[in-house]
Amino acid sequence: MIRASVLARFLSRDLFLSLSGIVPLAVAVTFGLIAFEYGMDQAQFFTVAGLGTATICLLTSLLLSARAARAWFYPLLARLPRRDELLAAIVLSSLGITTLLSLLITVANLAAGRLTLHWPSALWLLPTWFALWLLAAALALPLAALTSRGGSHLALWVLFAALLVAYDQKSRLGPALEPAARLLTISFWPVNTLLAQASAGVHDGAYFLALLLTLVYGLLLFVLAAQLFGRKDLLWAE
Repeated sequence: MIRASVLARFLSRDLFLSLSGIVPLAVAVTFGLIAFEYGMDQAQFFTVAGLGTATICLLTSLLLSARAARAWFYPLLARLPRRDELLAAIVLSSLGITTLLSLLITVANLAAGRLTLHWPSALWLLPTWFALWLLAAALALPLAALTSRGGSHLALWVLFAALLVAYDQKSRLGPALEPAARLLTISFWPVNTLLAQASAGVHDGAYFLALLLTLVYGLLLFVLAAQLFGRKDLLWAE
């Protein structure tokens, strides 16, 4: 964990010393200006800002993975006892950067009077958003070229996009595809329930089950990325 933390700081510094570092900052500023234009209450903040910051975390993790997938990074990777320490460092770095950007968005909009929070109930966003961010950061790993084997990340991008579109259009699926619609509902249940319960201020068994399952999703995605990366030939693009 110490090596992963040190590597996470190195990756964060390397990102923001490059032009790529402008991207998450620009996205955070744009989101903070547009999403809060007409103000936002706590319930909206849990859902809208939760999904927005999770998207920032996903993007940051992809950028960090791209920075790590360069030839000059090979000596650092070769010194690690296990390759998955690099993946853990990417996740830690993504979480840290997203935390700072989320604080920037929150404080700026609170100061501008465009966000209303109620304490201490607002503190429930900490476990809720952490689970979302962890899922987003882990999701980016198998979607990145860093862990890809034989173009697997492209296939996963197609699958990911297809799942989102199918879930959005599930109400239009006919009776013949009802089992598929039910499966989609079950698959997205943890994230939907987590946000819905947190937004409503209800923290019952369903909330904690959804929280646990969201974390399990993230863990499974991390394990998938580690399996892909652990057996990958280190043939870098450069």
